[in-house]
Amino acid sequence: MGTRDIIAQLRQDITTASDAGDESTARRLREELAKALEESGDRSADSNGE
Repeated sequence: MGTRDIIAQLRQDITTASDAGDESTARRLREELAKALEESGDRSADSNGE
């Protein structure tokens, strides 16, 4: 899986966890997303729109 695919999957997983009310998982995934964005150098969209 490429970095862009991983970032897209993390965003989807965050939405799924948040929609299910699983905020601890959503928070953990947001941290993983932030790390993935930092590593990819993509600072243009470092949130999930929430």
